[in-house]
Amino acid sequence: MPYAAKDRQEFIKRSNLNPDSRILDFGGMLSEELTNAVFGITSKRVLSNAVLIKPLLLPFKNSVFKSVVSYHYFDLVSSEKLDFLFEEAARVLDKDASFSFMIMQWTATNEAQKSNLLFNEILKSIGALYQHDFEEISIKLNKAGFTEITVESIRHDIAVPEKFVDEHLLMLGNLVKIEKTQGGEGLKALAKQYFHKVKEHGESMLPAIHFIAKK
Repeated sequence: MPYAAKDRQEFIKRSNLNPDSRILDFGGMLSEELTNAVFGITSKRVLSNAVLIKPLLLPFKNSVFKSVVSYHYFDLVSSEKLDFLFEEAARVLDKDASFSFMIMQWTATNEAQKSNLLFNEILKSIGALYQHDFEEISIKLNKAGFTEITVESIRHDIAVPEKFVDEHLLMLGNLVKIEKTQGGEGLKALAKQYFHKVKEHGESMLPAIHFIAKK
């Protein structure tokens, strides 16, 4: 999401990171901003400082990072797996270290965000995105041993450029075609709603929730 560069920079600033310390970027979403971090990625791609990981069992020793951060990677992870991810984050963090991450807030404050909400609902219906409850996440963080948990609602309005809207439309068209070959039509109505909504109002990213927890 190159159009969200400012949002990523603000996330890093709120996280109060020391750029000289050892940082793990869980998911590798901040590779352009945190060039000296270790990037834990789940599939091979050209990226400096990248380590291929299994999220439920990180290939690092205990207490080796001063910060673990993750920008919207956990939106791609089911609630059941978050328990293990948080436990692994706690394990690799040093004492008094911080765990900072953002997830989507599934609420729209304007028509353009409703377009994005529709698109995300479609992705959620096929298991490509997951909706998380912030109270449940707080409980999971406590269970994993984190304390001093702060939660901040981030209300931004970042427009999705037309190029990426076109990619969304193409993706949905392909999903509808695949579903049709399998004898289903559940996605067709949602995709049609998205098409009309985005053509009239455009598309903007949803608000987010920023968690910061101490080990």
